[in-house]
Amino acid sequence: METAGEIEEESKHAKWTDEEVTALVDYLHTNRSERADAGNFRQATYAKAAESICKLHRSGKIKDSKNVLIKWGLLKHTYNAIMTYRSRSGEHWDNENGANICGAADAEKWAKFVGVKRNAAMKPFCNKGWQYLPMMEDIFP
Repeated sequence: METAGEIEEESKHAKWTDEEVTALVDYLHTNRSERADAGNFRQATYAKAAESICKLHRSGKIKDSKNVLIKWGLLKHTYNAIMTYRSRSGEHWDNENGANICGAADAEKWAKFVGVKRNAAMKPFCNKGWQYLPMMEDIFP
């Protein structure tokens, strides 16, 4: 049984479903001409994005413009991590197999790489790509 404190705590945090994240990226991709400096969007765009994904809400806090801004920051962080990794000399990246880590030596090297805090965003991409990369590349020409 949930206590009042647990219910209040749950309602403070936005829990994003895959469907909501996809809808957010789709919305921002469609409206990428509204992108401002440093890859951010105007507050009005975040508010409209929140409104557009409202129908997908299942649990937790209903997303508002602040939640959209925070999620966008995390998506940008992932995008930047992939782009930085891709630009490293001697490193493999493709959006189907990710870093394509095969074998014990590669796995050990990968574990050390993602063990560094600034590289942690790359951890899910050991052997898979990122579904949002093509749209993110369009947003950031």
